[in-house]
Amino acid sequence: MKRVLVTFDCRSGEYEHHAHYVCDKKKSEWKYCKEFWDIAKKNSGCLGDGVFWDDWMMNSISVHSVNEITNEEAETLKRLGVA
Repeated sequence: MKRVLVTFDCRSGEYEHHAHYVCDKKKSEWKYCKEFWDIAKKNSGCLGDGVFWDDWMMNSISVHSVNEITNEEAETLKRLGVA
């Protein structure tokens, strides 16, 4: 069974970082953001396609990359605390 490694770009002002999560199946960018960031509604406004505000409108969140990985790779990432 394949797993999906999703990397998010998160921006708050000038601060940027990446967050990594492992998922069981492929989804749309919006569904990844909704699931992993608990975004209640699709606040995108003038941010552009595929970029969403979190519920507090403090952080913009977008999907940076989506990669299929094996269960073994997913377990290694979890064990190492990466995803």
